[in-house]
Amino acid sequence: MFKIRYKSHHDVGNIISKFTQNLKASKDDFLDLLNTENKNKQLGIYFHIPYCDKICSFCNMNRKQLDNDLEEYTKYLCEEIKKYGAFKFCQTSEIDVVFFGGGTPTIFKKEQLERILKTLNENFKFAKDYEMTFETTLHNLTFEKLKVMEENGVNRISVGIQTFSNRGRKLLNRTYDKDYVVERLKEIKKRFSGLVCIDIIYNYANQTDEEVLQDADLLAEVEADSASFYSLMIHDGSDISKEREKDKSIYIYSLERDEELHNLFYSRCVEKGYKLLELTKLTNGRDSYKYIRNNNGLKNLLPIGNGAGGHIQDIGVYNMNQQMSFYSKTSEINHNLSMISGLMQFDKFDLEEIKKYCDDKIYKIIYKRLQEFEKEGYIKIENNFAIYQLKGIFWGNSLVANIIEEIGRHL
Repeated sequence: MFKIRYKSHHDVGNIISKFTQNLKASKDDFLDLLNTENKNKQLGIYFHIPYCDKICSFCNMNRKQLDNDLEEYTKYLCEEIKKYGAFKFCQTSEIDVVFFGGGTPTIFKKEQLERILKTLNENFKFAKDYEMTFETTLHNLTFEKLKVMEENGVNRISVGIQTFSNRGRKLLNRTYDKDYVVERLKEIKKRFSGLVCIDIIYNYANQTDEEVLQDADLLAEVEADSASFYSLMIHDGSDISKEREKDKSIYIYSLERDEELHNLFYSRCVEKGYKLLELTKLTNGRDSYKYIRNNNGLKNLLPIGNGAGGHIQDIGVYNMNQQMSFYSKTSEINHNLSMISGLMQFDKFDLEEIKKYCDDKIYKIIYKRLQEFEKEGYIKIENNFAIYQLKGIFWGNSLVANIIEEIGRHL
């Protein structure tokens, strides 16, 4: 059925763009919106910190290696927080999600982190059940920084472990060996009352069954509240891609091996008490990952920082740098396709919810395709829910993309 495997939700977004066109918007449109009342009160904030002190071999993200102490960027973020906090929209909002991504957000000094977080708390009102996440590496996260973060409202951290394997860690240019990583994570769990989540990469060069199973066993041993798991993607510009250009035998991709390792990791995690939260995330039941739920539901997200993107209602914003931002207005078709795609990202999705974003003709097309997926073992339709099966979890974004392309052909 599938000629292409779509590895991520971002690829699905590119497919949506093929069939839709967002309208132009201006900075004035955005500011006019910010000067209005936020009637539903929901607002999230995304901070982008495009700096690392060590570049992972697989990374080509919008980041650069640190060459100063980030004092200028700290001042910039604090000024942006104060600026946006003064708008009526933000003053009538309750923050339900804050996400510090990057880059490595914990690259700031302890004092800088404290200033940023205090400024945030002074200028915005938080919902009672808010989630505030920092992405981090182990070597950047000192216990002093962790204490400051928790004292200022951070209740979730996402640690880029990638793998516990010593061989794999060397390949991916990670700091510390397996034993230190395990002990450090256990100590973080003792000292931090919030959620401790980790990232795992599988299917790196010559990864063995034992290595992928060890990753599953150790994430359970350290009691990670959730794990995002991704197949290694070799992006143009990353160190691994440059090495492969020199020697094509360094990494030969096999789809069959990718699926095999994925299923080994997933099944072992389920044995250890984890369950699927989202197509690429497993949880022990504590983590609900509100940030991704909000994004998939197209909820308000204010972007702050160089490289940050988000949207307020139907106005999209992308900050190229401190001087330049781009704005667009989301079309109805784009909104509906994005909502359908977002609903399909989780362990199961409600068909009644899908109906809200399409007419009867399109829904019949979707349902017919879902029935085909069921026959092939990707999903199970039960009580008006589509539930991913093991095979479907691996192929999930391909299934989503297939649905979006089918809808697009009938628009």
